[in-house]
Amino acid sequence: MDIYTYIIRDHRKVAGLMEELMAIRLPTVRQTLFDQIKAELILHNDSEERTFYAALEHATQTQDMNNRLESAEHEHHEVKAILHVMSRLSISSEEWMEKFGELKFAIEHHVAKEEGEVFVRAKDIISPLDAHRLALQMDALKQQLRANLHATAD
Repeated sequence: MDIYTYIIRDHRKVAGLMEELMAIRLPTVRQTLFDQIKAELILHNDSEERTFYAALEHATQTQDMNNRLESAEHEHHEVKAILHVMSRLSISSEEWMEKFGELKFAIEHHVAKEEGEVFVRAKDIISPLDAHRLALQMDALKQQLRANLHATAD
């Protein structure tokens, strides 16, 4: 598996969890799904920035790619900010659902830009072998971050 397939798999997993959450009305189940979404997004964003984005920054010095990466990282920070606000709201409130809609839109926008623009340019910069290695690195880092997340939660 290469980095593009790996990242797309993450994107589809979160999209599926979000669709599932929208179909659920029970607050306890909704909370469980939100906790999963939040963890997946944090793990994905952090590991993606430290592997894929770092490799792109290292491999190219073009202003176009630097702008795209800066924009993608800004979108990651925006998602974290929305998650932070949502974590402080009642999951049963109308305000929470509005923020969820905002989160969903932000993620869909980010995914479309990343898969439609960044990947296209990245494939010209990163070799297929390096793309495979990056997927392994991102997965290993995600597993390490997940273990740290669980350790601090216990």
